[in-house]
Amino acid sequence: MRRLGFIVTSIMLFFISSCEKYTIPKPEIPTGISFSEDILPIFEASCVSCHSGGIPPELSPEVAYEEVIDGGYVDTADPESSELYTKLLGSHSSRATEEEKLLILQWITEGALDN
Repeated sequence: MRRLGFIVTSIMLFFISSCEKYTIPKPEIPTGISFSEDILPIFEASCVSCHSGGIPPELSPEVAYEEVIDGGYVDTADPESSELYTKLLGSHSSRATEEEKLLILQWITEGALDN
C-alpha cells in the first residue's frame, strides 16, 4: 500500500514539475491618449445611440467632454472608480471592447485632457 502511494505521489510530482507556466499577455495601451482621436470615436460608435440628449450624459461630439467632466463621470484622483469606467465594467460592459475600456481608463489616468 505504501508503495502504491509512493508511485502515485511520484507520478503527480512528475506531471506538476513538467508543467510550464503560461501567462496571458496584457494588451499594450499607448500613452498620450487623445480625447478627440481615441475616446470620442468610442462614444460615437457605441454610446451616442442612447446618450444623444435623452439619457445623461449626452455624448454627442459637440458636448461630450463637458458632459463627462462637469457631470462628475470622471475621477482623475481615482480613475478606476470613475463612473464612466465602472459603468463600462458593469451594466454597459457589452458596449465597449476590453481595449476600449482600457483606453478610457488610461485617458482618465492621464488626467482626462480635452485634447
